[in-house]
Amino acid sequence: MPIIAVPQFPNVPALPGVPQLLRNPLDPVELVTQILTGDVLGILNNVLRPVWGIFDQNGQPMAIADTVTTLEYRGDSRISDYPQEQGAFGSYNKVQMPYEARVQLVRGRNSVARSVFLDAIEAAKQSTALYTVVTPERTYANANIVAYDVRRETRDGATLLKVNVHLEEVRVTGVAAFGNTQNPASADPASQGQVQTTSTPIDMAAITPSEVLL
Repeated sequence: MPIIAVPQFPNVPALPGVPQLLRNPLDPVELVTQILTGDVLGILNNVLRPVWGIFDQNGQPMAIADTVTTLEYRGDSRISDYPQEQGAFGSYNKVQMPYEARVQLVRGRNSVARSVFLDAIEAAKQSTALYTVVTPERTYANANIVAYDVRRETRDGATLLKVNVHLEEVRVTGVAAFGNTQNPASADPASQGQVQTTSTPIDMAAITPSEVLL
């Protein structure tokens, strides 16, 4: 009898109403390599697609959640203008404001898992660490967690936590460094070490007891 090769994936026809199955596009050797090298973002982007959530700079999730139910993004800009004669005005600049995002994380399971989940969010809110909001289409980097609120409803079960995490973009800017300047007084102050004053015998002799105020 002829040997029939078993397909790697099931043959799902591309027809209306037939959902597309998520498949792992990685070779097993490549997947093991990413696991050993700690390429967490690579694994998430290739194996667990689509990816939703909040991740730190090492590719680790900010808090272990069961799922992400809501994601909102808002990017504002401001146009500067100035008044002119006869009630007219002119615009001269447009500034991009830091974006804001809201991600709702859901966590159930047992009380220990929920407690660890809330502790991780609280620690992230108190820190100045930067996080990345990841969606299947785009990623929004350099965001800090500024607030969060917890919601529990009886209709979903009192043990199901819904946490809205609020993030705001942090603009990372460089610090200007100046070297030699034309005017020495304009140069940055440089520390020359500790300075300690000393008194000589002549200075001590110049102070008479009558000059000392009691």
